[in-house]
Amino acid sequence: MTAKTSKSSISRYTRTTAVAAAAAAVLALTGTAAQAAAPVSGTEGIITVGHNQAQPLVSPDGTTAYVVVTGTGNAVQVKAVDTRSDAVTRQATLGATQLGLVAGLSPDGTRLYVANGQQLTVLDTATLTVLTTTALPDQPRQAGWNPGTLTGLTVSPDGATAYVVQNGPTAYRQYGQGRVVAFSTAQHAFTGSVQVPTGFTGTAAFRPGGHDLYVGGDAGVFHVGTAGATPTLVGTVSGTAGALDYYPVFSPDGTRLFAVASGYKGGQADVIDPAGDTVTRHLTLVSGFADLRAPQVSPDGTRLYVEKNDYSAGPSVLSVDTASGSAVAAETISPDEDQLDGLAVGPDGHTLYVTGSIGSDGTLQIIAN
Repeated sequence: MTAKTSKSSISRYTRTTAVAAAAAAVLALTGTAAQAAAPVSGTEGIITVGHNQAQPLVSPDGTTAYVVVTGTGNAVQVKAVDTRSDAVTRQATLGATQLGLVAGLSPDGTRLYVANGQQLTVLDTATLTVLTTTALPDQPRQAGWNPGTLTGLTVSPDGATAYVVQNGPTAYRQYGQGRVVAFSTAQHAFTGSVQVPTGFTGTAAFRPGGHDLYVGGDAGVFHVGTAGATPTLVGTVSGTAGALDYYPVFSPDGTRLFAVASGYKGGQADVIDPAGDTVTRHLTLVSGFADLRAPQVSPDGTRLYVEKNDYSAGPSVLSVDTASGSAVAAETISPDEDQLDGLAVGPDGHTLYVTGSIGSDGTLQIIAN
């Protein structure tokens, strides 16, 4: 294995100590040892999981990585990987892969939501049994127009609602407005939607502990309110119009939103204060164009990790100091994949779960950093 992890032992100690301190705080508040148990760290390794479009999600206790991937016969497969043994312990097949394959995990780790094409499937993570499959409500569109591609899926902090993000409907050289669709996890039914003023959407991020959802797109970062019965558009974050901030992610304390750019503005990011929906800092993560995606923030909030695909030099995972906004070159990780598709940070704070492809194989690589 050739993955490079050059982070200092002091940095790892600091991050691990922060996670342990958080667990101790939970114990002090709850008095429940099980709730305060330190999360499991993953064992380094490369696991073949399918062919392409692999996306990783990690259980709250760190014991299991779920990978949603296109497998044999172009079928969507969900695989559960024991992060200590690196073995695939169970799997489910959901049908043919359609345009737009996105997934999300409930905060308690008991439910996995997979949106594929124009339907949403709910699985019980303990068995990977399909509980229900529901068609998305038709998107407002003119006759002859095609529905937009799905671009994101996230679950509210209370686990009550899953939100699916969708591009606008399309016709030849024409694009309608994108939307966010709400799915009640108790009713297993779609309950409402709101349009966003762009045809091209990205992923979405919830502000921790609240009802504020932020959606990336080519025309800005959109603030969606979710406290009511149906989602509502609060507005566009000032200063993000045309920034191509497709990939938003929150700091664990909810005070900063990092929105990473894509397209010809790749290599950049905006730091947003959600209290006023304003850009407080503009970051240059990479000089010039870069194919960046899948940003993640460490549990202690000190690092922003971003996947970078470079088809000449090879892919990497960038590490950014969230306090200074500067890339930490010594902490750059070079995975073994030829191309990267997804990234997750383990709850222990120092294990990265990277998905991509090596040749024709889709892989999950577990890296201890």
